[in-house]
Amino acid sequence: MNPETLKKVGEVLKEEAQKEGLELVSVRFFNDSLNGPTLEVLIDHDYQITMDEISLYTEKVSPLLDAIPGLEESYLLDISSGGGEKQIPFADLGKLVGHYLDIVLKDGRKETMKLLKVEDGKAEFVYFIKGRRKKEVLMEDDIRSMKMGYKA
Repeated sequence: MNPETLKKVGEVLKEEAQKEGLELVSVRFFNDSLNGPTLEVLIDHDYQITMDEISLYTEKVSPLLDAIPGLEESYLLDISSGGGEKQIPFADLGKLVGHYLDIVLKDGRKETMKLLKVEDGKAEFVYFIKGRRKKEVLMEDDIRSMKMGYKA
């Protein structure tokens, strides 16, 4: 897909996401060895998008994509949650109490922590080291990056 067509695709996808109250996280076109040409679209909704929201968005954008000049070749449309891929700003932590986050601290340490509460610019987390429960209070300046995390 040429860059101009991909730009138009991104614009259409973003506009429709905004109409649906969703966030377009990313769009990329690549040639997958198994599925062939693939248009991957990642969307989110307050880090908790549902399958119903993804399904409805897919139904709405499919005919819009079909109408874009330069997008005539066949491709796989892969629309899924982008919540696990996007960086979480400290200001959004209030939406994620009770969730696990993958955190990289400025000192280089990496932990998967469960967010317990956010209060007065501080976030309280719990995590485990060798089965021992540890609590830690972090401020925005302590954190290099955060993404959604998953604990098995």
